[in-house]
Amino acid sequence: MKYIAKVFFMLTMLLLCTTTIFASEQNNVLKGTALKPGDCIGIVAPASGMDGMDISMAINKLQSWGYRVKLSPNLYQQAGYLAGEDAQRASDLNNFFADDEVDAILCLRGGYGSERILDLLDYELIKQHPKLLIGYSDITALHMALWQKCHMTSAHGAMVIDINDSSLNYTDEQLRHGLSSTNVSEDGLFPLPYNQKLEVLNAGVAEGTLIGGNLSVIAALCGTPYALDSKDCILFLEEVGEDSYAIDRMMWQLWQSGLLKNVNGMIIGNLRHCEPTSPKQYDYSVRQVFEQYAKLMQVPVIYNFPVGHGSINGFLPLGVKAKINADNTNPQLIIEENYAQN
Repeated sequence: MKYIAKVFFMLTMLLLCTTTIFASEQNNVLKGTALKPGDCIGIVAPASGMDGMDISMAINKLQSWGYRVKLSPNLYQQAGYLAGEDAQRASDLNNFFADDEVDAILCLRGGYGSERILDLLDYELIKQHPKLLIGYSDITALHMALWQKCHMTSAHGAMVIDINDSSLNYTDEQLRHGLSSTNVSEDGLFPLPYNQKLEVLNAGVAEGTLIGGNLSVIAALCGTPYALDSKDCILFLEEVGEDSYAIDRMMWQLWQSGLLKNVNGMIIGNLRHCEPTSPKQYDYSVRQVFEQYAKLMQVPVIYNFPVGHGSINGFLPLGVKAKINADNTNPQLIIEENYAQN
């Protein structure tokens, strides 16, 4: 009996140790480092190409903020609607993660093409060199892959194409602050543009890991190895140029896939050029579509969040613990965890 009890005790301790190690690995979120003056920003084009654009002003502004800028070797390549062949774009991204001179990675633009390089990325290499990657739109595919494969934080924020010559600009200031900081504000409260007010589709309070990005990209990656695991998460969605029926179709796909059924809360960002914006006969407005899913999901949902396509685009960390306070009088998003290290 003593022998059996000893074996049972040893097996129990082994199980506890294994469970603890597994839980530790699951909670081990990788984070890049907040930038300091003199640090280097690497610019890559993982999706669409330059298309004749002049980025000298954007580079000058980044340098005026105190950073060095390094352009990826294939930045000026073009292959149809892509910024070079898939292997070239993947190589640039892999190499910038491995390059110790590069401290953060800023995407040139979205468009299309990031999904095509996901299988070509070296996730084991990337895990060894965690860095903040910033972008939105098609770059959502990279955010999803970095979270699912590396458990790494990233940022849904302005890209090179968005940096302009305005000295007082919410989007630029958000990017500038985001690059040099570890959280969105001292108290974690997400800063809104002047006179911007969030709206509530479902009231309540929710906490979870903040994930998401462009609705079209998230829907397109359902059923792939890069589909989001949305359990206990707060899902952020934004979109551009889609009709209400198309948004309904993609949201229904997310519902049927189970993604929407697992989230603790949802944030709806900019919906630029998504029509109709007001109810019409034999049509739902875009807001009405999201109201239907808010009711179906029965979780707190805030609307009109200033992140996504458009001139007003905040810096939203992904892969961090966050809290929605969907209060009808003062709805808020609070980022409860640093997205970068000092």
